[in-house]
Amino acid sequence: MRIKITKNLMLHTQIQEAATIPETLFPEGEYLANLTPEGKIELVNMKKIKARFSFSQFREKVSLGEFVVVESEAG
Repeated sequence: MRIKITKNLMLHTQIQEAATIPETLFPEGEYLANLTPEGKIELVNMKKIKARFSFSQFREKVSLGEFVVVESEAG
């Protein structure tokens, strides 16, 4: 699915599968989002830096207008 971030956000992130960076700026724009095997929603930016959210955290960001679902996969 594709997610639009409506304002610049500092998000807790992870690079590769091992290293964690405390926070990374995700500028306003559209990002690819995937569902992980752990049931989290993962946003990926061009540098392969990932931010993961539980469904409740994701739903909160959508309700606050910080995230907008641009496209979702039907299936």
